[in-house]
Amino acid sequence: MIIVSTYIFLIIVYGFVTVFILYTLYAMVTAAPYVPTNKKQVKTMIEMAQVAPTDTVLDLGSGDGRIVLEAAPFAQKVIGIEINPLLYYWSIWKARKKNNITFLRKDLWTMDLTGVDVLTLFFMGPKMEKLKKKIQKEMKPGSRVVSYAFTFPCWEPKETKDNIRVYIV
Repeated sequence: MIIVSTYIFLIIVYGFVTVFILYTLYAMVTAAPYVPTNKKQVKTMIEMAQVAPTDTVLDLGSGDGRIVLEAAPFAQKVIGIEINPLLYYWSIWKARKKNNITFLRKDLWTMDLTGVDVLTLFFMGPKMEKLKKKIQKEMKPGSRVVSYAFTFPCWEPKETKDNIRVYIV
C-alpha cells in the first residue's frame, strides 16, 4: 500500500513538473520565462509607476502574482495575466482575500490593453518591438509602462532606476 501511494505521489509530482516545464518553454518562445522579481524590485516598480487609487494596473506574465499583490492597495483594479496553469492557480490562492484583484489565464497577445493605466512586465528582448506596437495602439496617452530588465527599442524611458524603466505612452 505504501509503495502504491508513493508511485501515485511521484506520478502527480512528475505531472506538475512536466506542465510547469512545458509552459515555461512556451513562455520563453512567446514572451519570457517565469523569473520571480525580488521584493525590493517589486516595490520599486510600483513606486515608479505612481499607481493612483483610480488606476487599473495590468501585470503581463504575472507569474506567482507578487507584483499584482503589491499594487493592489494602491489601485482600483489590478489584473494579472498568466498562461502557466500552476502559477495562475497559485496566484489566485494567494490573492483570495483581495477583492480588487483578478487573474486571467490567457495568452498576453490576446489581452486588450484598452483601459489599462499602468502596465508592468518582465519581457524578453526579441518580442519588445511587437509589444511596443501593441501598447502604443491600445493604451491611452499618458499611461505608464514599467519594464524590468528589458528595454523597448526606439522608446526613451521617462525614468530609470535599478534596471527598471518607466515609459509614458
